[in-house]
Amino acid sequence: MTDQKTPSLTQYFGATDHEKEQMDFSKVLTDTTDKINSVRLGQEERPTNEPEVCRIFAEIPAEPKDPTANFFDLIGNDKGKVNSAGIISVLDLPTKNEDTYIPRVSTSAEADRRRDAWIPIERTRQALIANATAQPGTYVPDSDLLTTPGILIEEELGDVIGEAVGACLGEAEAAQRRSLTASDVTQDERGLRELVQAGSFRAAINLTGRLLSIYGQGRGRKGHSTKHSPHSLQLWFTRIALLIKTKAFDYAQKEAEAFGQLEKPDVFYQFYPDMYGGRPGSMASFSFRLLLAELPMHCGKPKESLTKLFSILGVIKKMIHNLKQGLCEDGNPMEIGESDRADSLKLWSGREARVMHSVINCAISVKDYELALELLGQLSERDGAPKQALLSALGRLHLQLGNISGAETCFNEAAQLGPSGVRDIVDKGLLAIAQNNFDNAYVAFQQASNLEPSNIMILNNMGVCLLYGGHLKEAISVLESAIANNPMHALHESLILNLCTLYDMESSKGITKKFALLRQISKYSADAPTAILEKLYG
Repeated sequence: MTDQKTPSLTQYFGATDHEKEQMDFSKVLTDTTDKINSVRLGQEERPTNEPEVCRIFAEIPAEPKDPTANFFDLIGNDKGKVNSAGIISVLDLPTKNEDTYIPRVSTSAEADRRRDAWIPIERTRQALIANATAQPGTYVPDSDLLTTPGILIEEELGDVIGEAVGACLGEAEAAQRRSLTASDVTQDERGLRELVQAGSFRAAINLTGRLLSIYGQGRGRKGHSTKHSPHSLQLWFTRIALLIKTKAFDYAQKEAEAFGQLEKPDVFYQFYPDMYGGRPGSMASFSFRLLLAELPMHCGKPKESLTKLFSILGVIKKMIHNLKQGLCEDGNPMEIGESDRADSLKLWSGREARVMHSVINCAISVKDYELALELLGQLSERDGAPKQALLSALGRLHLQLGNISGAETCFNEAAQLGPSGVRDIVDKGLLAIAQNNFDNAYVAFQQASNLEPSNIMILNNMGVCLLYGGHLKEAISVLESAIANNPMHALHESLILNLCTLYDMESSKGITKKFALLRQISKYSADAPTAILEKLYG
């Protein structure tokens, strides 16, 4: 499994902020289990030359049975459906949630105002005032106050799986592969949604480029002045999220540079009074703002992400304070009904929690465990917080710190708060691993698998335990069976990389089995990160 985490598009295309407040813990502490092989076990440190497959990992489930299933209990199946907790997977491009661009006629004016509220920085506020008080069409802002994005990828992205099949298995076999391209769908949001639903992420990136060209923001347009709209900004949000999904981090970072932190006046409604009648607020979704703050973390710059996330957190706290003082979010003395004010507080409290989750991830990546523990404690004190889930996460963070007794205490407290479920059993398995007891860990994961037979994370962890127990062939059999029984979900990047590593350990002739795996990917997957393909034939 790779160290570079790929964010699930759930966090960008997913549920409402209220639902996120209750459920969206999938990205918190994922690095904890991803790197559990580096935990200090007793007095011994795991050797650094262990096989890559040793990593124990988990993410969000596609369809968890437990509404509080959280943090990293289940591996992310990138092809899931809407689950009982309201999380929407990569299948669901933006449709109807608080952070999604939708036609204004379909929502109330108050819901729009609440969702789009934001406090602009002082220079932007002054520019917006100057624009509003100038004669129509006479205000010309300084060039550095304008957001001027453009597509940087020179050519449309190709089918990397088809190219790999052609290189390894021959052009005849590659010719049999069928996958959607940007030209196979309608050239609009409906076509974009269809591509993402099919898992054709690179084709979806190509389509966003075509659609942004209509706005004058295509290739060669970076640095040129342009008008923005909620729709064009949502296309950029989708494009950058997809670039991260496909691990094109350099392009994501370069194309995102023009947006900064979405603080320039031309991404606010007030900048276009003739179009929006002086309506206040940000045209860019909150999810886009959060994505841009998280992006440096994906590019190996977590400290930069921390700075940006704390900046967002500071604005949100100010907005919540304003609401509690009887003002509107940006501090203006606007009349808001009590029910609307309560809804606003709920929305922005949920968004505050989302940012705190991101900060925890960054803190762990820079090994600032004190900050991570402090924020987890703050989250657990919030009204309606899923304390059982948070205690489980605290326990796993203690495992990362090598504090086995502290982890056990947290796990026991979590188990006492509700009926035993898959999460509790997985916790026992992780605790057993930290104690170097892979046999007991295997038993725990096997028990969890009996409850959720299609849970890919559990099956993967069973394979890991078998490997460390000296049962290489059995470990391979478990992972191969997972793919055979559920190829649409089990062809997950982490499981494939682990299986390839086991093939290499088993025999120098593992390339034959890798090519068979490549055929499976070609048959069931529309897209795949290049790291997988390089592992299969490189």
